[in-house]
Amino acid sequence: MNIIVIASSALIAAVLSVVLKQYKPEYSMFISIAAGVLIFLAVLTVIDPILDFIGELTDKAGLDGIYGEVLIKSLAICYITQLACDCCKDAGESAIAGKLQIAGKIAILLIALPMFRSLTEIVTGLIV
Repeated sequence: MNIIVIASSALIAAVLSVVLKQYKPEYSMFISIAAGVLIFLAVLTVIDPILDFIGELTDKAGLDGIYGEVLIKSLAICYITQLACDCCKDAGESAIAGKLQIAGKIAILLIALPMFRSLTEIVTGLIV
């Protein structure tokens, strides 16, 4: 991943968006959203080393695979939700962005339920 290329592309898209906003506001929004999605996809292409490292850490710590899985899924939900919220805010729909943030938080809680269940079992096993 070359951050200089990504940053340059983002700046070019921002300038195009600002210029087009004066003449065709609807095209400006599409450029902004397309640039955000393309940057996100560029980052996704180099995420494998990070996932491998998280897997190694959970293995070395002797943790069950569920913890690493919950962490990775939660991070993915956070990034996808943030990207979608930013696109909604760019389109002037901050109310939709707020509801989307709530949906992302609930999705993370749903993914973490099995981890909470195992944590509860461990705590009750120690108390009894």
